[in-house]
Amino acid sequence: MKILVLHQPFPMGNYKLNEIVSKHFSDTGHNVYLLQQLNGAVPDEDYINQIKGLDVDVIYFEMLDVETFKIIENLKCEKVLVYASKGILPKFDDIINYHGKWFTKIMTNSIKLFNMLKTKNIPAEFFKYYFSVLGENDLTFVENYNHDCVFLGMGFHRLQSESYKSDRGIFFNGFADIDFKIYGNGWPNLYYCGGVLPPDDIGKLYHSSKSGFALIGEDQRNNGQINNRYSEMAFSEIPLMTQNYPTIDWFGAENYINFVSSKDDAYNMILDILKNKDKYSEKAVSFKQFIINMHNEFFQKLDKLVED
Repeated sequence: MKILVLHQPFPMGNYKLNEIVSKHFSDTGHNVYLLQQLNGAVPDEDYINQIKGLDVDVIYFEMLDVETFKIIENLKCEKVLVYASKGILPKFDDIINYHGKWFTKIMTNSIKLFNMLKTKNIPAEFFKYYFSVLGENDLTFVENYNHDCVFLGMGFHRLQSESYKSDRGIFFNGFADIDFKIYGNGWPNLYYCGGVLPPDDIGKLYHSSKSGFALIGEDQRNNGQINNRYSEMAFSEIPLMTQNYPTIDWFGAENYINFVSSKDDAYNMILDILKNKDKYSEKAVSFKQFIINMHNEFFQKLDKLVED
């Protein structure tokens, strides 16, 4: 089949994810085109005609901007949407109203939405965890990333939003006597903020650091969704700390995750990881195998959805 994969521009969320999906489709024998979405820019007629001229069988994408969706609406092919964020929609469940217009088939990591889709006979698959964008070759030790603890993600609204209040209180203000570093766009110019991470350094960062934090935003939490940072960190075998959100089913990964609920918890956990490396490494190795199984399951479900 001819498949078009759309992705966000770097350093936005699915830049690397959809590159990996493109490679998977290519490796399994499909003719694949990888294209950056418009991200709000208004296309000219040549751009639209070029996409139509590809005459693809399938388009794969996550939530798009308004201008790219306008093009999608006018294409006659299978439209496979991975729905892990409400994107431009007012409410998460609103996506159901766009079946046949924005998408024909859907994959989601919200079991609540998946069950709603099935009651409406909308072709859908549910995945528990994102696939890993990393491979063994990405896990290179780099001394500059050999921090005691790291966080990777954008700042911006996380610095003010009430929904991130507990995460801010635990993670975002640094730790005394600990080499803690935040990487990503939208953070203040402080000593523990390292700026934008190069796109090929995710595995290097997590493989080189001694521990790391992950978090789940309010919209995702409310819909039971686990984001791709957990998969990347698990594959890298870094001891992973997070809050134990009451709305999240970890599907067995709770056996490998290190839960914290306060800044003191996090501080003491980091110190314990530094002093007792082997105790945490064993869980991290098991978490990697867990996420490899989830990685394989994701692509099995994707292939089934695309080819049915």
